[in-house]
Amino acid sequence: MVAVLPRKCRVGASALLLAAAASGANAQNPDLALSQAERDSILATYHQVFPIWGRKAIERGFLLPLPVGLNINGFAMEQGVALSQLGLSTNDNPTAPTEFIVLGEATSRVASINFRGDLWILPFLNVYGMYGTAAASTTVPVTEPVEFTSDVDQTGTYWGVGLTGTIGIKHNWLAVDVNWTWTDLEKLDVPVRGRVLGFRYGRTIKLNAKSRANWWIGTTNQKFATETEGAIALSEAIPPNVADSLQNALADYQNQPWYQALGPVGKRAADSLVAGIVAGDPGSTTINYHLDKAPADPWNMIIGGSYELTRNWHFRGEVGFIGRVQGLLVLNYRLAL
Repeated sequence: MVAVLPRKCRVGASALLLAAAASGANAQNPDLALSQAERDSILATYHQVFPIWGRKAIERGFLLPLPVGLNINGFAMEQGVALSQLGLSTNDNPTAPTEFIVLGEATSRVASINFRGDLWILPFLNVYGMYGTAAASTTVPVTEPVEFTSDVDQTGTYWGVGLTGTIGIKHNWLAVDVNWTWTDLEKLDVPVRGRVLGFRYGRTIKLNAKSRANWWIGTTNQKFATETEGAIALSEAIPPNVADSLQNALADYQNQPWYQALGPVGKRAADSLVAGIVAGDPGSTTINYHLDKAPADPWNMIIGGSYELTRNWHFRGEVGFIGRVQGLLVLNYRLAL
């Protein structure tokens, strides 16, 4: 990373902004520039392969981070999820549209830990890969035709790749990052694709010869695949404490206004679904589902900071708010290559 950027800001970079970073990588906070004596001292023993053009950057006064990073990241998040285009069925029946079921805004909670390796291939460009585990919990409110709340817990793994681009702006820096992930959850048929785009604007402060502190503000945008298919046991989809009341509510469903308002196709779908729920055994009956989903608030704000204890050991923390609430803690070890 250029001397003004905390090298642990890694959620990726777009190609256009990386091109801009290439033209602006020589800009840095003048307070952090290496003296001529410091440059000569570093270059006397500098034999690293990465980053490419690293020697030239040092000659121009940049103190570059060690190129290889090994990271342990802990992450937690809660956000609203908008659901639409719901289709349901039971057991081996194909899913069918269920316009008569109205869902409220779902709430998703995720706790995760991942391991990440990164490499500065250029002074302004970092690439990385990651692998992690996650525990997810989703609360879905059903508002019509019967009102109840369904809670689904599941675990899974994910992997991903990303880029970070940086540029110096007078005494400050700008990082633009993007990563792509594939998450494999136990109750979904196929991995969920996701993309996170982040912008961070901040400043680096030199504390002493070995230590620096960084702080930043920014925003992130989240996007994931809209279509989701999966299956869940009836006993998990419908809480035991509402199972009896649901059975009673569906006992005379064909005479209720919501059913009478359906067309022939909708009535057939409702009849098939209700028959499977009412006659099925909660432990052995499976609910198949298909739906579209999207973040209720794709953008949120973030603030964060990091502390470079030495050239090798760094610590980072970040919180997100407004729309999506999240927290991140990072332990980073860097080494030469």
